[in-house]
Amino acid sequence: MIHSDLNTLEFDGIRRILARLTLTPYGDEAARALAPAPDLAIARRMQLSVSAARHIVDAGNQPRLGTVPDVRAALRQAAQTGAALSVSALAHLRTLTHVAGKLSVLAASYPDVCPESGDLLAPQAFTETIDHIINEHGRLREDASTLHITLYRQFHAAESEVRVQLKAMIASPEYAGAFSNQEPIHWQGFRAVLLVKPSFSDRIKGVRRGTSSGGRDVLIEPVAVVMHNNRLEAINGQIEAQNQEVLRQTTDIVREHTPAIQKLIDAIAWTDLALAGGQFSAALNAIAPELVDTPTLALTQAYHPQLLLQFQQRQITHVVPLSLVLDDSQAMLVITGPNTGGKTVVLKTVGLLVTMAHCGLHLPAEGACIVGNFNRVIVDVGDKQSLHHHLSTFAGHVTVLRRLLEEADSHTLVLMDELGTGTDPEEGAALAMAVLDELATRKVRGIVTTHLSPLKLFASEHPYLHNASMRFDYTTLTPTYQIETGQAGSSLGLIIAEKNGLPATLLEQARHHLERIRQGQIFN
Repeated sequence: MIHSDLNTLEFDGIRRILARLTLTPYGDEAARALAPAPDLAIARRMQLSVSAARHIVDAGNQPRLGTVPDVRAALRQAAQTGAALSVSALAHLRTLTHVAGKLSVLAASYPDVCPESGDLLAPQAFTETIDHIINEHGRLREDASTLHITLYRQFHAAESEVRVQLKAMIASPEYAGAFSNQEPIHWQGFRAVLLVKPSFSDRIKGVRRGTSSGGRDVLIEPVAVVMHNNRLEAINGQIEAQNQEVLRQTTDIVREHTPAIQKLIDAIAWTDLALAGGQFSAALNAIAPELVDTPTLALTQAYHPQLLLQFQQRQITHVVPLSLVLDDSQAMLVITGPNTGGKTVVLKTVGLLVTMAHCGLHLPAEGACIVGNFNRVIVDVGDKQSLHHHLSTFAGHVTVLRRLLEEADSHTLVLMDELGTGTDPEEGAALAMAVLDELATRKVRGIVTTHLSPLKLFASEHPYLHNASMRFDYTTLTPTYQIETGQAGSSLGLIIAEKNGLPATLLEQARHHLERIRQGQIFN
């Protein structure tokens, strides 16, 4: 499994985008927890699924699943012996099987979208049981059991008798004008009452049950129906007891099929995540990189996905693609160039794209890309100073270097920004050279950036290292954000300072001091 510095690479941004594109709570959770696959074989399987999903998106065949319930709490409850799931929980389980059925139909046309598509089919005994006891409205059926049929027959007969007697009272001339103009028969639980006008309440024998909303009418249970109401409540008590028995029996069946239901959930999560990956691929016009077993990297006009999205949303005016190769003939790049020239973006782009590829995702690129089998990506970007941990900037970098020397091997990708900075330039350069020597001995692949001039010469003479630079447009005095291999660059600090408005007199004095430094006339 590739271990990548996900926080440094801001991988959470990719997770959040994918989570927003999912259709189910299971896919949402999978997206938020997305990490590089345990091995390249699984990464390839997910990539196949994302590629199939991309075809689905391009064809306009995305499934419409509606609201998908999360049944995992119900499954945990069902695991307890004697538990009885609620009717709504069982209805949610049936909804889940319907969702899985829709995805199963989709997988029949696009088999790669779910490698275990058979898991999307719920056990027949389970679905038949749920369908037998839950009606289309998500309620327990009146014929859920033989006893249910008997009890409901009795209940409806008693209810009908109550209605007959109450309607006879309503129609009787003796009580003309006594009842509310609205429907006079009202139910309190399973007890039938009449809505009686206050002026007539003393003329009807019965039990006062309060007033209607607003207090305009009195609720009276006539003596003539008290016995029938008692019977309705008694029968309903029996129905509720039978309901619990049926729910317990059905929960036993859920418990029996929980492993299959969990597989179904896993298949939904995989498919949903793949579909989100397909949508993300379409939004970026991305491609599937070739995943190879050797520690190799080749990017052809590839983009940082977040920058590309910002460009599409017109938050930035342009984005420059990145092309580079790391292989046996060019294993370690030492990039130099101006501040704000894009060196750090190169590191983050490479690290993020390699990580995405190991997650099975497509890469935003205009040409073919190859991503090798790296077992870890070690990233050192940004200021490591920490007041909380009493770390200086240099001490923070040393902490990363110590980890690097403990973990790096020939299948490690190292991405280090400003190697050797944060201390005396000569000592920093010497330490950087020693680190690069050690990485070369271990055949580590990677990219380091620096402003230290001695490292440029060191890289040009080292058989394992290769200079690279960020191009600069001297006509407009602006960086082009394009990388050029085989040639070291200049920091151009004074030029950048001039473009950003520092006084000309101060810059002239700085150039005078720089010349003296280069001639050895100062600090000697």
